[in-house]
Amino acid sequence: MDCLEFGNLQQLIFAELSRNIGECQDDPSVEPAIDLMRSRVELRSEQKPGGEVVVVSNAEFEEEPRVFMPASRVNCHISFAQLAIHLPDSHVASTFSVLVEILRDVPYIDFDQCLVWDEWSLPDQLVYTTVSALLRLATAHTEHREAATSSTLEFAARMIELLKSEDPSTLLTQYAPAFHGFYRAIISTSFPWTLDEWNELTGHLNALFAPEVVDRLNSLLIESLNSKEDDHEAAQFIQVFLARYVSFDRPLTGYFIVCCVTEILWTVLAQSLLPPIPPETDAVDVAPLEEAEAANKAWIGLSRHPVPDLSVSAAVKDTLTTTHGYAMRCFTDLLVQIENMDSEPSIETYAWETMSESLKLASVCSITLQDMDQDLYSRLRLLLSDESPLSDNLVQEAALKSTTVLVQNFPSIAASMSIHLRRFVTSPLPIFEYEFAAETRTAPPLAAAAKCLALCIELSPGDDFIMSNMYSLLNYITATSKDGGTTTGQPLFTSTQLAEQTTLHSVKTGLQAFTDDEKRLIGISTIAVVTSLTLEFRIEEVTRLTISMLLQRLRTAEPTVEAAIAYNLVDLAIIAPENAFVDIIKAFSVINRSANPDDPRFSNNMVIAAQTRLAQKLRRRKEFYDTYLVELLVLFLDKGVAIQNASISNQHLKTDEMVEQLGALLLPIDALLAQEDFIPHLEATSEIVTLFRNLWFLCVLFRFSSPEDRSEPSTEWQLSALTRIAMKTPRLVLEESHDYASSELEYNAVIRQEYAHAAVTNHRVLLTKHIPLRSGEIRYLHPGQILFLLAMYDLEMMRSSVGLPSSLPYYFVNESVNGHTALSSCMDSLAEKVIQGCISTLSKQVVAHSLPESVPAELRGLLICSCHRVAKAREVASKSLNRLITSFPSLMCDPPLVFAILEVLTLLRRACEGEYFDEYDPVFEFRSETTEVVLQLTDSYKVRGDLLGQLYHDATTWFNLALARAPVEFQSTLEKYLALNGGVTPLNTVELGASVALQFASALGPADRKTAPLSGALVGKADRSRELINRVATKEHFAGQVANGMFAHYRARSKHTLNTTINATYDTEMLKLELSSAIEAIQLKTSNLNVDDLKQLLFRCASILLSTSECDHDLLHYLVALPFESLTPLVISSGIEAWTWIIGERPDMEIGLMTEINAAWGKTIRQRRGLFCDTLNYEDPFYRPVEYSPTDKSIIDRGSETARKLLSPHVLVLQMLLSRFQTARYRKPGLMLLILRLVLRTALAHKMMSTHPLAREARFSFLLFGFEALKSSEMDSFCEHRLRDALYSAAFSWFSVRPQWSYGANRVQIDADTKLLSEFSSLLSTDAVRGSHHISLVSTTRMPEYVTRLKNVNRLLRLLVDNEIYRLRVWSNPMNDPKRGVDHVGFTERGMVEDTWIGVIRAAWKVDPSIAVHLTERFKHPIVEREVGRWVRAHTRDVLSIPEALNFVLGDRLDPMVPRDLKYVLLWAPVTPVIAVSYFEPRYKNDPVVLQYAHRVLEQHPVGVTFFFVPQIVQALRNDALGYVARFIFETAKISQLFCHQIIWNMKANCYKDDGAEVEDSMKPMLDKMTDLVVDALSGEAKNFYDREFGFFNEVTSISGKLKPYIKRSKPEKKAKIDEEMAKIQVEVGVYLPSNPDGVVVDIDKKSGRPLQSHAKAPFMATFKVRKEQTIINTKPDTVLDDETVGIATHKRYDMWQAAIFKVGDDCRQDVLALQVIAMFKNIFLSVGLNLYLFPYRVTATGPGCGVIDVVPNATSRDEMGRAKVNDLIGFFTAKYGGEDCIAFQKARLNFIQSMAAYSVACYILQIKDRHNGNIMIDGDGHIVHIDFGFLFDIGPGGIKFEPNSFKLNHEMVVLMGGRYSQGYALFQQLTIKAFLAIRPHASQIVRTVELMLGTDLPSFKGDATIKRLRDRFALSLNERQAADWMVSIVRNAHENMRSIAYDEFQRLQNGIPYK
Repeated sequence: MDCLEFGNLQQLIFAELSRNIGECQDDPSVEPAIDLMRSRVELRSEQKPGGEVVVVSNAEFEEEPRVFMPASRVNCHISFAQLAIHLPDSHVASTFSVLVEILRDVPYIDFDQCLVWDEWSLPDQLVYTTVSALLRLATAHTEHREAATSSTLEFAARMIELLKSEDPSTLLTQYAPAFHGFYRAIISTSFPWTLDEWNELTGHLNALFAPEVVDRLNSLLIESLNSKEDDHEAAQFIQVFLARYVSFDRPLTGYFIVCCVTEILWTVLAQSLLPPIPPETDAVDVAPLEEAEAANKAWIGLSRHPVPDLSVSAAVKDTLTTTHGYAMRCFTDLLVQIENMDSEPSIETYAWETMSESLKLASVCSITLQDMDQDLYSRLRLLLSDESPLSDNLVQEAALKSTTVLVQNFPSIAASMSIHLRRFVTSPLPIFEYEFAAETRTAPPLAAAAKCLALCIELSPGDDFIMSNMYSLLNYITATSKDGGTTTGQPLFTSTQLAEQTTLHSVKTGLQAFTDDEKRLIGISTIAVVTSLTLEFRIEEVTRLTISMLLQRLRTAEPTVEAAIAYNLVDLAIIAPENAFVDIIKAFSVINRSANPDDPRFSNNMVIAAQTRLAQKLRRRKEFYDTYLVELLVLFLDKGVAIQNASISNQHLKTDEMVEQLGALLLPIDALLAQEDFIPHLEATSEIVTLFRNLWFLCVLFRFSSPEDRSEPSTEWQLSALTRIAMKTPRLVLEESHDYASSELEYNAVIRQEYAHAAVTNHRVLLTKHIPLRSGEIRYLHPGQILFLLAMYDLEMMRSSVGLPSSLPYYFVNESVNGHTALSSCMDSLAEKVIQGCISTLSKQVVAHSLPESVPAELRGLLICSCHRVAKAREVASKSLNRLITSFPSLMCDPPLVFAILEVLTLLRRACEGEYFDEYDPVFEFRSETTEVVLQLTDSYKVRGDLLGQLYHDATTWFNLALARAPVEFQSTLEKYLALNGGVTPLNTVELGASVALQFASALGPADRKTAPLSGALVGKADRSRELINRVATKEHFAGQVANGMFAHYRARSKHTLNTTINATYDTEMLKLELSSAIEAIQLKTSNLNVDDLKQLLFRCASILLSTSECDHDLLHYLVALPFESLTPLVISSGIEAWTWIIGERPDMEIGLMTEINAAWGKTIRQRRGLFCDTLNYEDPFYRPVEYSPTDKSIIDRGSETARKLLSPHVLVLQMLLSRFQTARYRKPGLMLLILRLVLRTALAHKMMSTHPLAREARFSFLLFGFEALKSSEMDSFCEHRLRDALYSAAFSWFSVRPQWSYGANRVQIDADTKLLSEFSSLLSTDAVRGSHHISLVSTTRMPEYVTRLKNVNRLLRLLVDNEIYRLRVWSNPMNDPKRGVDHVGFTERGMVEDTWIGVIRAAWKVDPSIAVHLTERFKHPIVEREVGRWVRAHTRDVLSIPEALNFVLGDRLDPMVPRDLKYVLLWAPVTPVIAVSYFEPRYKNDPVVLQYAHRVLEQHPVGVTFFFVPQIVQALRNDALGYVARFIFETAKISQLFCHQIIWNMKANCYKDDGAEVEDSMKPMLDKMTDLVVDALSGEAKNFYDREFGFFNEVTSISGKLKPYIKRSKPEKKAKIDEEMAKIQVEVGVYLPSNPDGVVVDIDKKSGRPLQSHAKAPFMATFKVRKEQTIINTKPDTVLDDETVGIATHKRYDMWQAAIFKVGDDCRQDVLALQVIAMFKNIFLSVGLNLYLFPYRVTATGPGCGVIDVVPNATSRDEMGRAKVNDLIGFFTAKYGGEDCIAFQKARLNFIQSMAAYSVACYILQIKDRHNGNIMIDGDGHIVHIDFGFLFDIGPGGIKFEPNSFKLNHEMVVLMGGRYSQGYALFQQLTIKAFLAIRPHASQIVRTVELMLGTDLPSFKGDATIKRLRDRFALSLNERQAADWMVSIVRNAHENMRSIAYDEFQRLQNGIPYK
């Protein structure tokens, strides 16, 4: 016997090899393994001459000699059969034939007498695997089906012959096991047998039913032992062999064989009856088979579906009848024998099993014959009754299953069987008894009875049969309960179930004959059956009824029945609807709360068991996790409180058992939290956190977490359970809790103070033991604080023991906890002790090599927490992290941890850069896509810098430790990190993590003992940089080869590939086609490529170019054309990488490449793309629509991003060209010629260059490049002059538009621009004509003239450049902070006098008149203003395209003393609408030319732009003698209906000068006439729309008039009247609120009416549902399309509720004007990228003293805060947004600062007064919003200007910003100054907007003096620095100005408006 010791090992190896081959079957590399396995198979046929497969008859079989086969060879055959089902289709045919031969060989194999097998012997395994493989292969490959079935049936026939005739020992040890393997294969392998095949198989197997065969098989053991009595070894082998089979209940006797045959027959027959299930795929099912899997599936199929009509042949019918008769006789004979026996039959007889299988076989035969056998039916009814002749679980379960199949196929018996089964299950049968505590499922007979009964009920006729049966069964439960069915609550059934009540009475009567024990058993079994039926039906009504009934019986039943109910309620809870589930868990809680150990019915253990079981099974209803958790935690807390209350009320009460009950509740909590997919500790709600915290307080209070005696058995499981609970406990301290130290600790609801004070003494001692150095602080701590500290210690020690220390720092995130000195000190000490304990525990685990896998992830958590916003949390996290890493430096070999450290370094660096890239809008959250690290940082850049410095220092220390311990592994990890982001890197990013990784990856570590000392001894720091680069390059090289090879391999195998010989590098022509297609797709804007795809394409192109000996010019063209076609920054950057690679490797291609770049650059000029695109050119902000909406920062971000994408590509190319220029200037004249041509072409296209503020960098980068090329090139004077002139013209073109600030808040951009300008200025100062040689006489004669002119333009250009630098420096440093640098001092301007200025202006005019025009804005000198005006008036035709120049012609008024040429005015470029409207004023003398120009301009602007200036247009009618304004209004009203409506309302509002419509305005007749004219011109839909809109609005505003009689009445009466009137309003289609013309009213909240406070008027507020349209820009950050298609605009409609105030008797026109100017401010701020928040809400004056005012949504007035007892703003903010360290608070504070700066400038410019707290709002995001602008300019409340002339900036505002010397306050000052600087250039339009309204005689106007003072507040005579200093003084004046404080006090005393 070979392989006695290693047979099992060999089989395991083969099995694993088979599985691996199956997993990799598509891989060609497994072919050798398959061949190896096949070669190990040795067949008898292969031993015959010629190797032919010979098919022989049975007679021939008998003559064949048997061949010995060792165990190793048998194992090979078994493994091959296991492998067969895994092989690819190409091997199936050959494999199948081998399997057939293996099966044929089995009867002729003399198996090795080997015992090295686990369950079944080798013959058994061989037959099982072979037959299973044949059947499974034939199922998937039907062409082999016939061969499979014939060989299987042939084998069965041969085995049966051998079983009848072979000698006993061989039969017992080889053929009987082989037959057993055949039996297992048939009942386990699903196969679509046919009836004919079953018939043939039955014919063979029936021979085994013969009595003589059975008797012979039963006597095999005795015979074989007798035959081997002389061979003790053989006899012992036989005994051991059989004993092992008997141990698995397989005795291999004749009785067992009969049972096997019976099961085979019904299994095959059942499968032949079922319709074949089509496989999901053509593949073989390779899933492992379960024992009897096919039999079970077949029976389930028969139980669920009736057998379809069959065509059964006569022969099959005969066999079925015979088999059915035999099965019934077999059952009857066995039944008779058992009845005559005095004891149970022995196991060897297999009596019960045979009877069970006989019933099943008879049932299947019956349904196949479609004939209900009455004998079988009677037998089944007898077995399923209380008169059953036997009581065996197996037989009665089989009877129930057989009944199920019969009922499914003969539904006519369903009704009678349902009644019969109902009696059966309500009988007190012993088989129904089972223990609920021990069993995990219902007794099998009960479960089978329930399934059978459910089917009978379903198939029975009648709609209410289900409910009636359920009622009947529930009556049994009621009748068997202790109270006999009477309950103290409502009756079980309502009056509609009187019949069931009668049934209940009869049931009770029928049960009187039973004993109490029998009644109890009936009740228990009925409960189980009812539950099973409910689970089967899954009908909600039935479920609710059952649960309700069981819950009613729960507390009235005796203990065993109560346990049964609780057990079954758990199963019902899993399918119950939510409310029923809640009822169940609450019922359990009620029992648990009321459990009393003194009660004989004490059932706490039962309920705990049910609650625990429910927790374990709840994974099927995950949506109930949270509900159940809350219920359990609340129950735990309630019981804990109850124990304390009981102890307080009775101090002598022993509470030990109550405490023990409480501890038992940890079991279900532990079981629930053990669910892997339940993670309540992540993103837990405050409710869950509170419950967990209180649970731990009670665990500490009752010493569960720190027991005094740890040796008790209960202690061990409690500590284990608590440890598991600790793992899923959320962080116990909430950052946002405002008074955590007192409200949650000192006055905790679950800690009874009286009990705690008495019990906490021991706890105080215990805490002192933990931290003895803090005994002084501990002495004075409150009991709640003591428990908190112990809970913290116990919880964190448990977490640390399992490797979860990362939650420790989060105890320090709460401000009130950190502010409690004693508590915080103790927490510090405990944290230190926890970390020590953690290190100690982990050290032991390290020694045992069992460190938890979670430790590296926990260290990552600590790393993230070390960047927390709260300083204390940061400190603890950093300290803990440092201790752990230094204690276990080998953890630095964990790649995710190292990656996280490096990524956090990068993120912190990026966070610090925010101060420079967007200093006024700090980003709070930073994400790493690589490691999924998320940092939430403070807004303090100083703290961010400190964090970065500390982490950099710590990381250096850790990395040095790692380098010393494991240099190879650590440096390999760093290499992985460096290779991780090999794709496209965003531009202008600095990866600090990558820099550190590179430093240490190439560093020499201490392990380099020979090299490291030399590094310090010699000059220069050496490292292994070359070695690192080689390693990385080698890895990438071979990774690329593998990837290419795999790609080529899969392409070759793809059935869609035409050419299978394509190599990994692609065919060149295919690549060209791909490149061409990519360019075409980009041109058509249809490309789906991303940047990575395109980069790969470019580098493939470059690699092919490098690999060819000759330059492929087509590929070279594509290599350049493709990036330029995309023209996005990332794509151009990728292109430059490819270009520089080509130039570096193939210098011979450089000229060709540069030629292509030159051509592509020229194409961008022609197509106006990138730098030459005009879509972002500068334009006045009032050429765009001005909207009444809050500031939206996304507009600024989108504008900045769009400009960057548009302009950066050319900057990148310029940088590359400058680099190439530096290498070409010495010895590459051809390349220099190309560069000069590109420079000249670009310079000549200067008028096409963008004038966007962010284009400054691109333009001056080009100029630097151009002048460098000019200086470095030798050329003819003419060429030199032409190139220089072009460059100067390009430089001057930047100054041909109005001076611009930078866009956005990017200090880096400003510094870069300033540096470029400074370099350019220096270059200009050295620029001179060289004139090295001349090729024409003209060049020589004009040289002096040219030099003079150059000198003049050079001085002019330097003057302009110096001024540009100066302006940018002021903008970058508005407060003149020395830390930010000093202002630029331009020497050109300092020495200039009036004559010099005249020369400069003359020179400017000659270069470009627009430069001269804009000099007045740059230089605040009177001579400049005068001289430019003179030039404009003298040369008017030269400036017609410059709108700003018109002011020099027309001025503020037409002065006849000033000569001017007006004839060209009509041809002038359009000015902004408000300037055009101002030309209708009398001061312009109604000059026809001016009026015609103004009218043309207004018509030329879109209606959306002029719409905003409706109030000013209406005022222009006042002097419209010639009718130009009226004509414009009339014509525009016909174009825009919204304009029409707004102009009508405004004209109506201006008919009177007072609120009460008593004092007519002089232009009222004109306004009335104009209104009638406009209205009369309406027709059709426009007229209908007008009628609907004005009718709707009049209906709403009329409510105010109807409210006047109620003015003196109470507010409820007023509201009732408003509601009454609003209920009458019907919303017409398309109507809108006058204040919301961009939205349509779709509904009214008719209960929203609210009367507002007024003494003599009746204003009210109402809420409307308004439907608006929102434009959403969807961007693709990695697109290769240029910015024109980056954003895809989609329009989305949304509804919002808008509240509006309707005023009657109040003039709103002054509010309209103030909000107009504020909206203009907003447009200005957006135009320069300043994120200053303003909310110009809409106010529309609709009539004399009437108006509609939008209510600022989601806002609270400071007055309301005061009335709500909010002491100050910072208190309000902390209450609403959390502590000052919270991100929500910091975001809100930032919003406050940005809005405060904007409104401060608005209040100063407009002199907005009456700024008491009722007129200052704070919205939901923290913005300040000013409302009510009744006092502007020159008036204040009471006619006195008591408030300061600056703005309101009181103490609480400064405190909220962070204090006077804080970062926040500095930010406020900078933004305020910048806001002032931004609006100054537009002062003229703002002033004219106000000036046009002077005719209204609004109270705030004091004539022209008001306008003069308004203009003076802009300080227009000051330069930029002086203006900034001016605003600084205004801010200082406003800061805590006493006049503001005094005014607030006045308002408090006068009007009751609180302010502090």
